[in-house]
Amino acid sequence: ISKSNGLNERHILHLPAFSSLLLDTESFKSQIFSQHGAEVQKYSSKLHSAFKIVEQNLKGDFNREVVIDPLLFINRNKEGHLIKILQNNEDEVSKLIRCSKCILPETFPFIHLDSLGICNYCHNHRPKAQIHSFDKLKELVEPYRKKNGQADCIVPFSGGRDSTYSLHIVKKELNLNPIAFTYDWGMVTDLARRNIARACGKLGVENIVVSADIKWKRANIKANIVAWLKKPDLGMIPLFMAGDKYFFYYCEQVKKQTGIDLNIWGINNLENTDFKTGFAGLAPKFDKERIYSISLRNQLKLFGFVFRNLAASPGYINQSMFDSLGSFAVRYLTSKKDYFHLFDYYKWDEQELESLIKNEYKWEKAIDTNSTWRIGDGTASFYNYIYYTVAGFTENDTFRSNQIREGLISRSEALKKISVENRVRYETLRWYFEIVGLDFKEVITVINDIPKLYKVP
Repeated sequence: ISKSNGLNERHILHLPAFSSLLLDTESFKSQIFSQHGAEVQKYSSKLHSAFKIVEQNLKGDFNREVVIDPLLFINRNKEGHLIKILQNNEDEVSKLIRCSKCILPETFPFIHLDSLGICNYCHNHRPKAQIHSFDKLKELVEPYRKKNGQADCIVPFSGGRDSTYSLHIVKKELNLNPIAFTYDWGMVTDLARRNIARACGKLGVENIVVSADIKWKRANIKANIVAWLKKPDLGMIPLFMAGDKYFFYYCEQVKKQTGIDLNIWGINNLENTDFKTGFAGLAPKFDKERIYSISLRNQLKLFGFVFRNLAASPGYINQSMFDSLGSFAVRYLTSKKDYFHLFDYYKWDEQELESLIKNEYKWEKAIDTNSTWRIGDGTASFYNYIYYTVAGFTENDTFRSNQIREGLISRSEALKKISVENRVRYETLRWYFEIVGLDFKEVITVINDIPKLYKVP
């Protein structure tokens, strides 16, 4: 579904409140793939008159260029030969020495444990979960409020749990009239799309979707993974996700086109990782202003690291280079105006959040995990498999450790959670390889053969 709106030849789709139709996914897709679009007219009459289903997109490579739903196209019972090659190493990982206060393991970049077993990340932690009061945010947004009922705020909306929570708070607690903005860079899952539709429909919020050239973006991801597989380095993994950083750029474009300045993001300090740049040789910066802030010195160090890897694996020199450089610029170098992080002012509460998305918005969970975090992001299952297999931890370990430091969860509860959350998400992993166009067995075999940072038999 597309509507041209002139954003650098990308596609932008406006979904006015209550006009989007949440289709019966299984019956709709079954007819698409079995009849190659012959039933298009049956559904097109139900869609908003401003849009159309582009019939040619429902033929040929439609499934590879747009979406494959794991629920429909992946059958565990028939794929045991693939599942059995996945490594778990749970016993070996359980033997890792961990911080006695949080749960970061000895394989974590730049970690140091004192005589009591407490790590430097805990020693240098300063509470960040809620920096200012919610009343302060109400005061800050008041000048942006429009009295005529028109939209007065943009909420970047990935379809994840934090952005859903943020959209709810902005609409219901701040009493603003937001527009939800989604940037689809090719890794927004079908599950995320459905949850976006649920939330926007229930709140009566317009959703603006800016879509990249999906086929090109996925080709970029594939090219970088192929280059990485020839000389694997944990510090280069973020390159696989470079394409999503244009969320920041297109938010600015949507602001210009709508005339709305205020933008409120659901960026969560608890999601700070440090290890992704740590594996690239960047020591942690404990006093950084934002979780994505990076000093000029570290920017130069990061560029040096990347260029050394380019020399070692020339396959990185491909069509994605300018896209990757642009993502770095929009993430780290561009100034951000009229810009607020909701959770700097509103207490993030996981139980409250999960209750809200489940009961109020009937959120749909993924079929391969009970977690509600990262289930709309198609890349997470892949990079977390690499980190866990090689280093014995994932971003779940950092998230739960950050919660411990903020007094939101006990250490024992965190350990219990990661024992479940770090399990391989097979269906989403298969989905990722399928849409990117990589052979599951070949990629997993290379990852499994990377020397571990912990002892294995």
